[in-house]
Amino acid sequence: MKLLNILLDFLLPPRCPLCGQVVARGESLCPGCKEKLPKAPYTRVLPLAGGKSLRVVAPMPYRDEYRHALHRFKFLGKRSLAKPLGQLMAHALPKGIAADGLAFVPLWEKDRAARGYDQSGLLAKEMAACLGLPLVETLQKTRKTQVQHQLSKALRAENVRGAYRAEKPVAGRRLLLVDDIVTTGATLRACAEALYQAGATEITAVCAANAVGDGRAE
Repeated sequence: MKLLNILLDFLLPPRCPLCGQVVARGESLCPGCKEKLPKAPYTRVLPLAGGKSLRVVAPMPYRDEYRHALHRFKFLGKRSLAKPLGQLMAHALPKGIAADGLAFVPLWEKDRAARGYDQSGLLAKEMAACLGLPLVETLQKTRKTQVQHQLSKALRAENVRGAYRAEKPVAGRRLLLVDDIVTTGATLRACAEALYQAGATEITAVCAANAVGDGRAE
């Protein structure tokens, strides 16, 4: 395995997702881009039904080179970016957050077939490997919804209401809920509520980017 990794590094060296510079194995960003990282992750708290709340953590704001990297990953088929992005997300988790596994926000089945992959699923897989936690593939999208970024905040919540369900029980489990970009948080709220209905005891959302305001860490 060590020899294989050396060969892969030679043939396909890992690169910084922001500038494309070759980085050492295990590093997600080059030294120059790493210096641009916020000193603390971006954190928001979203209200849920029943008086619960959902903490949302993201390593970076959705802008500049990072925005371009996420666009390439999400829409241009650059699946290899899942690894450095997933590592960034894993390292952004504040200390003290305990979890038993990772769930992710799924695409509608026809959208996944058209794209060829589920971007949040790839991020969750890389995070799971980095954190040494199991991937919990339980959330399913039950119907087609409109594209969220084309809707107002009020319509976004209605658009995804009841659009997700947990297919497998997660009773007693503390979960990280993975998505690519958080804006109003409507999709994350719908997924978190579905997981709580399936028995989850604690949920923390982790996204690749925060797209609203400064969202500075608590």
